[in-house]
Amino acid sequence: MAEPTRPIAAVPSSLTVGVLATLSMDAVFLATSQIGGARFRSDKVGLEIVGRWAAGLAKGRCVHDDMAAEPEAQGEAALGLAVHYLTGIALTRAYYQLVRRMGHEPDVLSATAFGTATALLPMLVMYPSWGIGPFGVRSGEAARLVRLMLIGHTAFGAAIGLWTAVRRRTATSDGVAS
Repeated sequence: MAEPTRPIAAVPSSLTVGVLATLSMDAVFLATSQIGGARFRSDKVGLEIVGRWAAGLAKGRCVHDDMAAEPEAQGEAALGLAVHYLTGIALTRAYYQLVRRMGHEPDVLSATAFGTATALLPMLVMYPSWGIGPFGVRSGEAARLVRLMLIGHTAFGAAIGLWTAVRRRTATSDGVAS
């Protein structure tokens, strides 16, 4: 009798690891905001702002004077959450493809470096689009916004490496190659 397959083995690594790494990033954001207080929180970033921005992009509006001051979009928090997790999955997939094209296997060190590098995406794409300039220089809290992105994205990258190792170990112990 054939051994039953585990459902997780059939799901692409970039999907499961991307979701888990993004969830880990969110846990780090929550923990740092609780432990570090206002130094690790800002009303300039958040799922609502990401959703508002995505809603604006869907309507063809790419640049805003002040994203936080824009009128709320219907369902912006849910949209922001979806965009956040889909981005995490896409970035995980990009990391896997990058390291494999270079002839390597994913590992914690390279994944952490990759995650840290992805902090440039919000700082050089989203922040200027939101009207707060590159690295949030026009926000009045640039250091805080840079700190948030570096901490979160570094945690995201480290989590890609760690969850990849866990998934590989689990698949190997079950006799399934990852």
